[in-house]
Amino acid sequence: MDDDALDELKKQRKDQLSDQQSAEDLQNAQEQQEQQMRQQLKQIASQILTKEARSRLGNIRAAKPDLASQIEMQLVQLYRAGQIRDRITDQQLKELLKGIKDSDQERDIKYSRPGD
Repeated sequence: MDDDALDELKKQRKDQLSDQQSAEDLQNAQEQQEQQMRQQLKQIASQILTKEARSRLGNIRAAKPDLASQIEMQLVQLYRAGQIRDRITDQQLKELLKGIKDSDQERDIKYSRPGD
């Protein structure tokens, strides 16, 4: 193998490693941004929820993390829109959950065939 071929292989390997590092840096930046956003959501949620409501949301997060995230997003949207003036109580959170549950049930489509 001559020097030119060896130099070309070294250059290709260096470019490949550089590309991998760039992809890892981008992924790390995205993960850090997501972490900051989750932290902000939790902070706002803790400001607008009573102790009991925060406890309920924590229980929901343990059982259904996606649902808890959905609730937090909805609460933050309401807060930013100025629709939340007082802290959300446990009872109000239950009503919000009921509304989310009802909207999920409306999306369910059931098929039944004649003769079943």
